[in-house]
Amino acid sequence: MKYFSFRIQSFSFALRIMLGCAIAWWSLYAINDKSKVWALISVIIVSDPDFVILRTNAISRLINTTVGCALGLICLYLIGVSVWALMTGIVISVIISTSFKKYPSSWKLAPVTVVIVIAPAIFQNALLKGAFTTALSRTGEVLYGSLVALGLGFVYMKLRQWWEKA
Repeated sequence: MKYFSFRIQSFSFALRIMLGCAIAWWSLYAINDKSKVWALISVIIVSDPDFVILRTNAISRLINTTVGCALGLICLYLIGVSVWALMTGIVISVIISTSFKKYPSSWKLAPVTVVIVIAPAIFQNALLKGAFTTALSRTGEVLYGSLVALGLGFVYMKLRQWWEKA
């Protein structure tokens, strides 16, 4: 029984992820983004060889990131930069994410985003304004990386359709 084999699809997919990471890296570098790491992580997490799955992943990541960011910012604003804001945001995001029948299956990204938004402010003893800036920057990177992966997946799908017709 064969458990491992190199396939051309594996190399093509690896190239697509590398290209997505390069696009995210260099475009964020061009606008002087300091971190870029969340965009790269999103390109990798969202990517899939099957465009339908990729689209589902991207939509799920966009919804969960937006919900987690909004809840994190609300908790920071109402409670302040504290562990209590973090715990409250986690609990509320889990309740919201698991209460809707058609909520994306990767619901855990919402509470993870709450942690991504609030925890750095706690660790750095940041003021509310700095916490908001960091939160929005990281969330923007996540959304941007997801959109890069989605756009690249769409281009690859169209190229494959064109190639198969030729």
